[in-house]
Amino acid sequence: MYGIHDVLLQQERGDYSEHLSEGDFILDCSMGSNPYGSPEFTIPANVMQDIAHYPHSDAELTELIRQRFADVLPITDDMVAFSCGSIGTCVALNRMCLKPGKTVVCMAPTFTAVTDDMTTYGVEFEHVYLRRENNYAFDANELIERIERNPGAFVYLDNPNNPTGQVFPLDQVRRVVQAAQKANSFIVMDEAYGDYMDDDQTALSLVPEFDNLAVVRTFSKGFGAAGVRLGYCIAQPQIMAAFHKVNIPFSKNSLADAFAIQAMQARWAQKTLERVKQDKPKLLAALAECEHLHVAHTSPGVSISMLYVDDEQINLEKVLSHAGVRVVTCSGYDGLGCNAIRLNLHEDIDTLTNLVRKADDLVLHA
Repeated sequence: MYGIHDVLLQQERGDYSEHLSEGDFILDCSMGSNPYGSPEFTIPANVMQDIAHYPHSDAELTELIRQRFADVLPITDDMVAFSCGSIGTCVALNRMCLKPGKTVVCMAPTFTAVTDDMTTYGVEFEHVYLRRENNYAFDANELIERIERNPGAFVYLDNPNNPTGQVFPLDQVRRVVQAAQKANSFIVMDEAYGDYMDDDQTALSLVPEFDNLAVVRTFSKGFGAAGVRLGYCIAQPQIMAAFHKVNIPFSKNSLADAFAIQAMQARWAQKTLERVKQDKPKLLAALAECEHLHVAHTSPGVSISMLYVDDEQINLEKVLSHAGVRVVTCSGYDGLGCNAIRLNLHEDIDTLTNLVRKADDLVLHA
């Protein structure tokens, strides 16, 4: 139709942000924004005075990122680029590497908005499923085997995983990146939830060693700035040179730059991680007492978790909604169904744990 790509005319998107439950709720635990909000942002006068001009410098924010990860890796200016959130950054990386017929190796479940974009290129997916019999825990061996069987593939891995909230061990991640390099495959490590893991777990430490790796980060999660839509990519300079050719011009706006600088100076991500490590164990303790609700393998410092029930006919999103909690259904994730949901933490952890217990009681009547 009028030259519109046939894939787009037929595609059914899995992006959960387009299918959020409606109606009344007590707590909104759906989208993966910061459970504790944001630091106090102010709009600097010089930014407003200069708002008529195009943003022209990444220097101050790049320097803060360099300082933030100084103990992880040395970062030069030509190793960093910014875009519209982690999704905008991943979309640019897709644009850099994908074409019709390209094989994409990725875990399932994984972040649906990224795979939705991949689909528009006419790619062929090789999904490596997190298995229910293992409580959806990550095992690098099957992923590595799939990479070795598909040389030249594009590999995508979100870590921490969305929706389970588990952190893949760095030694396993290193094996995956190394296998991809040997198979002449580029790999994107999407660390959108990376602020919720300790620095000794990030794949950023692998960037100096591997020239086939790009690590994606965002200000939407730990830094409490989802509304400013700012993410960034770190990789070796030759990769970033190609990235700049496909990234949209002026992809970082002046207000986003100002707010991101303030969030980093406030150390908001580090403060958030400390609170999550206090609150998520309370949620997990409540779930351990539940008769029907199960929690997939997850990490205690990551704000999101995946809950599921054994009966695949139960719509768990509706159960949580009846209990007063707005969540994300996992029916749009590859390898999952309506009997699973993604739950983000809430700052009112006591109410959340009580409502989760209520939901467990409601499962019998679903």
